[in-house]
Amino acid sequence: MKKMCFVIYFFLCTTNSFADRYSNKFSNCLIQNTTDRDKIILVRWLFTVIAEHSALSTEFKVTKDQKIKNDRAAADYVEYILGSVCLVETKNVLNYEGEEGFLKAFENIGELAMLTLMEDKKVMFAMERYTQYLDKKLIDKILKD
Repeated sequence: MKKMCFVIYFFLCTTNSFADRYSNKFSNCLIQNTTDRDKIILVRWLFTVIAEHSALSTEFKVTKDQKIKNDRAAADYVEYILGSVCLVETKNVLNYEGEEGFLKAFENIGELAMLTLMEDKKVMFAMERYTQYLDKKLIDKILKD
């Protein structure tokens, strides 16, 4: 009985080890093969999606044509990266981890798009622009011993 439990435990651990390996390979393939042009496509698509938020949609108008253009560009990127460049890694992660592993690894692309957006010097400057309106007394109060 102990032997059988050990075999099952070993099999489960080995399978998890392979699953982690495939998920990591898939994620690495996505990141390493996403070009600067692809990142721009993802940033534009991300902005288009974020602009749909109810708090933003009235202030940041994205035309239907722009939405279609950015959605198609994102779809082309996804088809290319999954169907050609990372096809083997895509199949492996789906086979070993299923949809959960696939989505987990694919989240890195969303993070990459957000990082690309945030690394832009104009965006970085804009992120700090609000500080000019902070009450200096509040800053002094916070920094007091």
